[in-house]
Amino acid sequence: MKAILRAAALSAAAILGAAPCAQAATVQQLSVQSVVPDPLAGASDAKGTKVAFTLFLPDTKPEGGYPLVLHASGFGLGRLQAMPPRDTDPAASYWSRVDRLVPTLVERGFAVISFDHRGHGDSGGDSRIMDPQAEIADIRGLIDWAERELPLRKGADGKPRIGSIGGSYGGGYQMQLAQLEPRITTVIPSMTWYDLQHSLAPQGVLKQGFVQFECFMAQRGKVRDGGLLAPLCDTAPKPGAWAWSDLGADAPRLRDAYQAHGPSGASWAGQPARRVDALVVQASEDVLFDMGDGLRNWRYLKSGGGDVRLMVLRSGHVNPRAEQRDKPARCGGVDAMDAMLAWLDAKLRDADTGLSSVPSLCIALDDGTAYQGAAPVSAQVGAALPATEVAAGSKGPLFVAFPADVLARQGAGAVLAGVPKAEIEVKGKAGPGVALLGLALRRKGGEVLVLSDQVVPVPTGRHRVALGGVAARMQPGDELGVALFSTHPQYVWAPASGAPVAGVAGSNAYAVSGRVWLPLSTDAAPR
Repeated sequence: MKAILRAAALSAAAILGAAPCAQAATVQQLSVQSVVPDPLAGASDAKGTKVAFTLFLPDTKPEGGYPLVLHASGFGLGRLQAMPPRDTDPAASYWSRVDRLVPTLVERGFAVISFDHRGHGDSGGDSRIMDPQAEIADIRGLIDWAERELPLRKGADGKPRIGSIGGSYGGGYQMQLAQLEPRITTVIPSMTWYDLQHSLAPQGVLKQGFVQFECFMAQRGKVRDGGLLAPLCDTAPKPGAWAWSDLGADAPRLRDAYQAHGPSGASWAGQPARRVDALVVQASEDVLFDMGDGLRNWRYLKSGGGDVRLMVLRSGHVNPRAEQRDKPARCGGVDAMDAMLAWLDAKLRDADTGLSSVPSLCIALDDGTAYQGAAPVSAQVGAALPATEVAAGSKGPLFVAFPADVLARQGAGAVLAGVPKAEIEVKGKAGPGVALLGLALRRKGGEVLVLSDQVVPVPTGRHRVALGGVAARMQPGDELGVALFSTHPQYVWAPASGAPVAGVAGSNAYAVSGRVWLPLSTDAAPR
């Protein structure tokens, strides 16, 4: 083993103290120089750009070498710098548990590298929002270092066994790395995007709630901007701004960059998917990267021919201002963390005793059960949306029921598990004239429940759109329809206290009509 690892072992006891690990671990703060200079950061010399990382190693090298797992955090957050506590709360959310996989991975003989993204933490350069020529090149440099300095486990093909974990921005790097780096064996991209521009501004309407949250995270995390943040964060909150086009002269450049820095860019460029095994983890109640992003990522990776599976949990990115809350990281009877560990064991250690417990496709439903199948339910059941007007300043949702026979044809216990589609005509009446709608249920007592918290904007005109993915089991007495809003917390920005100053605010009024196709299936047995 190299000298740097011997030095790391000397400081392990001081760093970890009496950590409750079955196997002692070595933890050290290190860095490498990416070969990619960053002129925006003044790093144009031959040294390139610093990439800071933490190395976690078992003190005893497993026979055959270390399988390696890469780990990264979300936007505006830094790397792990100390061993996290164990994952001991199965009722906690994905975000509370994913970092806590690291102690278990180390106990099982994995080496783990947790790194700071470019422009974040102790790494150099400026953030380019997952540019394949910058951030992804940095990570490939980390892999070069690991292959050079660590005795890595190799497969029958002679390549090192390397996988990756992380959610949100920490999932975004995995989608591109899997395609650009042939040494990647498997990935677990979680709660991440397919087309980042669409996620931030579906149909060109700014998702102000999360745009401003990401700008806050950039400020709090002292993210250094490479030219793709300031134009968005400075312009979006200005009074009256609600559309991507309100970004002015920067709008086309930002649109092209955000679309290119993800699977959508590779797909639209005609780049075929590389064969790589992947467990895609997404959530239905995610108001930034919804189930549709996970389905598109799953389909794109699956087109490469690898073993690609999909697990859709209940909650991902939630908006507390819309009274959304985190939920346990489960899909029916399957614990997401157990599935991720079983996946990495099988793909990187050849210990596949738990792989059969990982479903090919699992979508968590709102009653604690799950839909499992070969694919999500397609948008196949059509229902008319009659012409309806929404007045400016309307309080709460206006519920428009679909014809009763839409549900009656499906029988008791019908399941919604997929992405609805719609053909919508919107006539603006006042303000932006943007329809805000989501698939919804009206319960027996009259309560209107927006399914999976998905509310989609549709601007004035006639549009074919994908609504947010939904996951629910129908109950006796439920009415299925659409909830219409004049304004909604996802599409406005307001200070901590005070009236909204930007977004689709209370002056918005419109008339809407059209047709919706529902991912509605007959009775599916609870799992």
